[in-house]
Amino acid sequence: MKKYLFVPLIGLITSHAFSQEIDVGGQDLKLNLGGAIRTRFDLDPDRDIEEFGIDTVILNGGFSYKGLSGEIEYRLLGGFYPYQYVDKIGDISFPKKAFIKYAFDNESAVSLGLNQVPLGLQPFFGSTMIESLGYTMGIEDLYKTGVKFSKQFEHHHLDLGYYWDDAWRGEGTSNGTYYSNVITEADAYVENGTSYKERDSSVVNYTYSDKYQDWNYSIGLSGYYANLKDFEQNKGSRNLLGIHYATNNDKYSLKFVSFYQDVDINNKLISLGGYDGTFNMATKGMFYSLDLSYKVPQKYLNENITNWTLYSNYSLYDKTESDFKSTQRLVLGSSFFLNKNFYISTEWLFGKNDPYIGGSSYTQSLASGGINHWENQLNIDIGYYF
Repeated sequence: MKKYLFVPLIGLITSHAFSQEIDVGGQDLKLNLGGAIRTRFDLDPDRDIEEFGIDTVILNGGFSYKGLSGEIEYRLLGGFYPYQYVDKIGDISFPKKAFIKYAFDNESAVSLGLNQVPLGLQPFFGSTMIESLGYTMGIEDLYKTGVKFSKQFEHHHLDLGYYWDDAWRGEGTSNGTYYSNVITEADAYVENGTSYKERDSSVVNYTYSDKYQDWNYSIGLSGYYANLKDFEQNKGSRNLLGIHYATNNDKYSLKFVSFYQDVDINNKLISLGGYDGTFNMATKGMFYSLDLSYKVPQKYLNENITNWTLYSNYSLYDKTESDFKSTQRLVLGSSFFLNKNFYISTEWLFGKNDPYIGGSSYTQSLASGGINHWENQLNIDIGYYF
């Protein structure tokens, strides 16, 4: 088993280096190229961890021409904690997204390729860099290969998706060389690991949005069904049913997401993988995420500091199996832009039976459990977006 703490800081920013307009037949073709270099500082005195290094190199691009557009993003990691077991940046790499989109009008569009699966609040359940336990479970910030139809009409928004495959596999040392956590074959170090693959996923996401006085709000439902099959041709399915709610004004924001998960296989656990690692997850349970944030008014800030936000996120995976310990995560954080190009986040992470936080069992915490008490650590992420 790899001897490292697996804490992927996912990142909530998409940026472009420049926008160049090219006249094509009387129409503007817009091209966008950009990326980021992100560094991170990890501090956990209990485990004598004090590390600073390059976290991720991000390359992205996009185009738009009339109703047609597209986006692509690729990520490179390695050479620094917690990926010091490989020599250099790029030894671990994978795509996040790669899709084309056609907008029929201002209300309807279809996306084809490696795009985000529309589950719950989009694009994220909360405000944090590490994201909620929903990401760890393969529900939040999930990208797969398929087609998605989106329709907006008055206060209603509907997404319908069909995904025939996972994300495109990247390079690394694990079966989990993906941006998102997806059901995959466990690596050899995962005790009681499984070898299921998830295919033919169908998803529906409906949201109603409106405004009351100074508050915007939205409420919605999500449903998801996928087929599962392992190397021994054992079959099963994954079922998700969720609700989501969000409200905000110019300062305050609240987001709530909940999902019931039922992975119907002849096992109490199933293996997931992402960011060059694999681990087990309990097949049945309830997921909850509650996010609160406060945006500091710009009049109180220096002109070089923008979008300073204070936030907290609590998430829970309450497993149905009585002898499995629940997994909990609490994040207290702050983030802001400095001179528009630098994004700085500071997060104090608390986890109980959390595979990403405090040295609990990486492979079993989301399944039967790990260290059944609260652990904590500090992460600071500094990214230069160009």
